[in-house]
Amino acid sequence: MQFCPRCQRANPREAVYCYFDGVVLDQHLAGAASPSRMLQEFVFPSGRRCKTFDDLVQGCQYEWEDARHLLRNGAFARYFAQIGRHDLARIAQETQGQPDPDIGLHTFLSQLPASQIQGPRLDLNPRRLILSGVHPGEQRPLFLTVLNQGKGLLQGKVTVSEGGEWLRIAENGNATECHLKTAKSQQVRLLVDTRGLTASQTYSGKLTVITNGGIAEVAVRLDVASIPFAQLPFQGAASPRQMAERMRANPKQAVPFLENGEIARWFQLNGWTYPVSDPPARGVAAVQQFFEGMGLSKPPPLQLSEQNLHFFCTQPEVVQARVTLRTGAKKWVYAQADSDKPWLRVTTPSVSGPQQAQVAFEIDSTLLDAGGLHLGTISLTANAGQKLTVRVQVNCTRPYEPFTRRLLRPFFVGALLALLLRLVLTGPADLYARGWGQAAGAAWTQAPWIYVAGAENQFLKRFILATWWAGIFLGAALVRRRGGRWTDVFCGGIAGAFAGVITAGTLGCLLLVFDAVPGALLTHWISPQSFANAPAAWTLLWIVLASACWALIGGGAGFLLSSFGQRGLPLLQAAAGLLVWLFRQCGLERAAAFFLD
Repeated sequence: MQFCPRCQRANPREAVYCYFDGVVLDQHLAGAASPSRMLQEFVFPSGRRCKTFDDLVQGCQYEWEDARHLLRNGAFARYFAQIGRHDLARIAQETQGQPDPDIGLHTFLSQLPASQIQGPRLDLNPRRLILSGVHPGEQRPLFLTVLNQGKGLLQGKVTVSEGGEWLRIAENGNATECHLKTAKSQQVRLLVDTRGLTASQTYSGKLTVITNGGIAEVAVRLDVASIPFAQLPFQGAASPRQMAERMRANPKQAVPFLENGEIARWFQLNGWTYPVSDPPARGVAAVQQFFEGMGLSKPPPLQLSEQNLHFFCTQPEVVQARVTLRTGAKKWVYAQADSDKPWLRVTTPSVSGPQQAQVAFEIDSTLLDAGGLHLGTISLTANAGQKLTVRVQVNCTRPYEPFTRRLLRPFFVGALLALLLRLVLTGPADLYARGWGQAAGAAWTQAPWIYVAGAENQFLKRFILATWWAGIFLGAALVRRRGGRWTDVFCGGIAGAFAGVITAGTLGCLLLVFDAVPGALLTHWISPQSFANAPAAWTLLWIVLASACWALIGGGAGFLLSSFGQRGLPLLQAAAGLLVWLFRQCGLERAAAFFLD
């Protein structure tokens, strides 16, 4: 074993250099080799050959990218272990794990036993970047010159290590990193983007320059100036406090700028948070609202003249009322009001005034169900976000209605609907199924109200054939109206066809049943010979009698539904709504009002 003359540590007998500090163990074994000479040449991928440590350092400086890759993949560590320089192999292993490969290579080269040779040397101009007078939203360029004060090729990179949200390197598509390679000088173009920054603030950034000629940092300072307010009498205000001071001296002149949002937009341009989040108040109260949001004025204590209100109304009456919002302090009050019920409508949703403001509202009894107690709430958002509520109770009653009208309305609803339905069915039932639709040569051979054995089945068949197709168009139209696709419309038409057959059969059976009474009467009064002499006149008489019979049956059904109370009321209201719509379409408002519940 051999012992190092410097560190006195044991090394293998065949070792030439100390494993720990690289000192030559035996000058005889080392021969005439210089301490800076390597036992074996190191060859770069480009073909450059290095016989001494000076050659290796110089080669790494000229071929920085290849050297950085060789250090990262362990080529230097394997080479030094192969030639017995385990001390340098250990250094190579330690530096290859450095997160930044440029810093790792620079540290590795600085620890090699090379002579004092002059390689690249980093210098920067300027050493500190200061940019002032920039307004929010602007973009300004900056320039940094990287100088090589030594010899060889200066290689490395510039990185934005701080301030990346507003500082970019414009050389590489607004990136945060730029590569360097220069023999003398290289200019790096920077871009300062103040969008999203706040005015009247100072921001600090930092650039880190890592090269084979040294490492340096460049401090960057950005002073963002505010955009002054441009309109008189507040022209030149450069901060929220200056604006508040001028508004205090000219409160009335500030009102239009607060109401139209001009001051809010000025805040936004400068990146400041506007202190008022609610809609602006009206008049001078808007100035009070601004001061409270800025924290320059204490909001006054507020109270309502009434917190619980009780009203009695009769349909279709509209009740109007108001409550007063007041304060004991000599300040303006303002509020935004809204209600939680459609029948309770706030007519003055935004109010303001000196020391008090009145909130007006109205109660629309036509939107209320009669005979019950209704509750609603008016919510107010007042000075500095203070929340107040007004609870409104309403007892709504029906208007006085004569007994005869209450009795006759259900009857007329059913009678009119049944009459209209029977008149609509006159064409397919009386004129076709009982007349022209009969076998050839047999049309109008007998009165349409007279049936012989088996004639009922023939009537149903002809009536269904005359009316079932209407279901196709109704089904397709309903699906199309709801936004269905064409395939859905087709399926809707098929479903409508089946529904049309079922509905036509049902109506045909009802015709047979309800037409039996007028048919029996005409059969008793009129002979077949009389009908044959004047079929048109007797057919018209038949239609009138059949429609009257249906009207009486419908009126009875309406009266029966009204007697069922709440169970029959929804059907009766739906039927009355159809009549109201029909009369209004015809311009008969008084008739429509009769059927309004």
